[in-house]
Amino acid sequence: SISIFTRGTIYELRDTIWAMNKSKISLEDLHARISNFVEKANLHLHNVIFTFNLDTSLSKDIEFSSIKGMSIYRIIQEATNNAFKYAEAEKVSVSINQVSAGILVSIEDNGKGFDMNTVKKGNGLNNMKKRAEIVGVDFKIESKTNKGTTVILLISL
Repeated sequence: SISIFTRGTIYELRDTIWAMNKSKISLEDLHARISNFVEKANLHLHNVIFTFNLDTSLSKDIEFSSIKGMSIYRIIQEATNNAFKYAEAEKVSVSINQVSAGILVSIEDNGKGFDMNTVKKGNGLNNMKKRAEIVGVDFKIESKTNKGTTVILLISL
């Protein structure tokens, strides 16, 4: 248990250092980080199908401040971890698409979901919301019991 915690902490520290060493994080950087995260998840979670889709029409020149890029990455990470840990999802999909208002990021699972009116908001849900607020990203969670959950980020460009 201590070993697993330590490895997770080291991994998060490396991600933070990665972001701090950059003044900007490109969409391509973010894509690489998320792809790496997906690969690791697929290696360790044999009972979950985890996919990542990036809209090919998105410009490779899109950049975020290091804080914004890292916050987007951490929200995606938290939403997917919630799907693995709590939702008992068999499928998790991360999609990044171009929309008229900017970039739409969605993290969708087919897990057990929850009632939005009665759920006790723990650290994970609150942290995602706070991260989004700090960097000016619209944040929304849609969930239905036994239907799954979708976390949505709308990033204005």
